[in-house]
Amino acid sequence: MAQYQKITAIPCTAEELYRWHGREGAFERLIPPWQSMDILSRRGGIEKGANIHIRLKRLGISTDWIAQITDGLEDSFFVDSQLKGPFEKWIHRHEFSEVDSHQCRLTDSIDYSLPAGKLGALFGGRFVASDLERVFRYRHDVTRNDLAAWNAYRSYPKFNVLISGGYGFIGSRLANFLKGQGHSVSVLSRNPRQGDFGWDPENGSIDVNRLNGFDAIIHLAGENLGAGRWNDALKKQIRASRINSTKLLVGAMKKMDRPAKVFISGSAVGYYGDCGDRLVNEADGSGNGFLAEVCKDWEAEASLGSEFVDRVIGLRTGIVLDAGDGALRKMLPPFKLGLGGSFGSGDQWMSWIALEDWIAAVHHLMLKGESGAYNLVSPNPERNKSFGKTLASVLRRPAFFSVPAPLLKAAIGEFAEEGLLSSCRAEPKGLLEAGYRYLYPKLDDALKLVLGRS
Repeated sequence: MAQYQKITAIPCTAEELYRWHGREGAFERLIPPWQSMDILSRRGGIEKGANIHIRLKRLGISTDWIAQITDGLEDSFFVDSQLKGPFEKWIHRHEFSEVDSHQCRLTDSIDYSLPAGKLGALFGGRFVASDLERVFRYRHDVTRNDLAAWNAYRSYPKFNVLISGGYGFIGSRLANFLKGQGHSVSVLSRNPRQGDFGWDPENGSIDVNRLNGFDAIIHLAGENLGAGRWNDALKKQIRASRINSTKLLVGAMKKMDRPAKVFISGSAVGYYGDCGDRLVNEADGSGNGFLAEVCKDWEAEASLGSEFVDRVIGLRTGIVLDAGDGALRKMLPPFKLGLGGSFGSGDQWMSWIALEDWIAAVHHLMLKGESGAYNLVSPNPERNKSFGKTLASVLRRPAFFSVPAPLLKAAIGEFAEEGLLSSCRAEPKGLLEAGYRYLYPKLDDALKLVLGRS
């Protein structure tokens, strides 16, 4: 039988770490973004007898894994064992022990064996050992960051939060983080699940009475900018999905007996248009182009909520980096094949942010931010050419290729001009002044986290 162990110091008590693992959203927080996993069913938390049924997908092959909590001691440890899955045997002990009054020790110990005995160990042993190190390095980093946030904001009240777009790439990750921090989270969705709140932005339908009593409403819903080649119909849909939904939501809040204390609405650094080499911050005005016009009008609709909401916050988001979805996921296939490089000249600036920083920054602003717009970007923007070289380096691949601007424009139309070739060198002046401290301010560190590289 093989063994694996990882030990990390976490800035909280053993009791707090144990209880974090039992909260809704904690398990989802620990799923690496490069790992395709669906939770099919779950019963209980981390108490003895609780179980979870997940489906893993790798190289187009699905594998079901059922695990059950077989042992445990409150505030000290719990053990999950595989009932069905890819291993011949799997016993995972999660242990939490005090170091001093400010930190504890997280120890993950796994005893496992592969199918086919010695033959399985011979052909799969090295790969599994490497994969476990990759996964648990990510898990421990996220755990340490989340418990550091818990420690930093422990004196702040817990919010009742409503998120539109709460099942999207970013919204779902934000929801799980907030749940792990002890906040209550509900989702406003066009296709509501059990316990959700339904709405229909296209037809202007929303149940105002059911939306009373939320402390924070976070509005992230909107059509994907890269959903297809831009034409008049798609551009109209992109615009309507942001502006009409914001108008509907603000109108609903105006009618509430108890409107939210804070309204946080999405936007983008596309607000600034093509800036060339000019450094821009929240004090700069809007630029030119379709995206700039959409962002300007989007923010204007959200700002109307200031009449009846204590704080209205706009999130001018840059390129959000995560291997699970978004721009980075689209970049990975050619880069993994050694065909990566730059778009056009490669001199255009890219304002990016690690998804973990985006999530933590929104949490920080929800609790502490004043009204206004905030650039959610790293303090270290990169030129497109430099970005490509760093990504290739993290993947241990070359980056010699460049896609000429005319070819990009011919292939994907107007989106190439505004989404890939446009230059935006934004600085997060507002976020830094609000006291936010970045987790991954440097590009190589952010990419290593989300790609599981060392």
